[in-house]
Amino acid sequence: MSLMSSNLLLRAAALALTVVLVAVLTGVTFAGSSIKLGSTPSQTQPASDLPNRGAAEEIRSRGWLNSDRPLRLQDLRGSVVLLEFWTFDCINCIHTLPHVEGWHETYADQGLVTIGVHFPEFGYEHDVQNVRAAAERLGVTYPIALDNDGATWDAYNQRYWPTIYLIDKQGNIRYLTIGEGRYDQTEAAIQALLAETYTPESSAETADAPVYLTPDLVLNVRAGAGLDYDIIGAIQPGMAFVVEGESAGWYQITYGDHNGYVSADYVTVQGS
Repeated sequence: MSLMSSNLLLRAAALALTVVLVAVLTGVTFAGSSIKLGSTPSQTQPASDLPNRGAAEEIRSRGWLNSDRPLRLQDLRGSVVLLEFWTFDCINCIHTLPHVEGWHETYADQGLVTIGVHFPEFGYEHDVQNVRAAAERLGVTYPIALDNDGATWDAYNQRYWPTIYLIDKQGNIRYLTIGEGRYDQTEAAIQALLAETYTPESSAETADAPVYLTPDLVLNVRAGAGLDYDIIGAIQPGMAFVVEGESAGWYQITYGDHNGYVSADYVTVQGS
């Protein structure tokens, strides 16, 4: 083999190694795998030119942490919404959370609403108490939608953790970024969308708000409507759940992957 051929092979190997390292350092996690990918052109759009990607799908989660009510995008017109799909044991997600929390703290008073949609990858990430404990440990204070059934994940045709969407004041997706990094670009996009003028749509139709409950204290969740049924978990103030039904003084909720029941004596029920 000639010296020139050897040098070309060495350069090719070095280039391949560089690509692998970049993919790992700026990676995302595939749903159902741990494959890492680098950025794509759609992830690097300039904040000064944010295209309209169409109307954002509604959030369909039935349980919420760090919120006293279920949040709906149609009720958030006039605000910029940062929607992040994450799961608590994804290392790429963990690396993004301090930035997302920082934007929440910095821009909430200027009209930014930050929502984390928690779609679990592993079995233990389905447990509501595990999500709550992880959120506390990781310093997540903004509302978290529990998306165990993947209803919101599927509505957005999601494949990767983490993915961040920015939704403008009219309810349209204007920016998305997948994986770690691009934090300065994302913050610039937040600032650009907050600076936009909001024009209410007078003809917009709104669906009735769901009936939901919030616990007045730490409250056991049971497998059936009555004290004779097994305890499957607990809810506490700072959580909200859509009411799925009522039976003999007990409300049915979606609790993780299960139907759960809580006593009507210790919750506040609101909604139409």
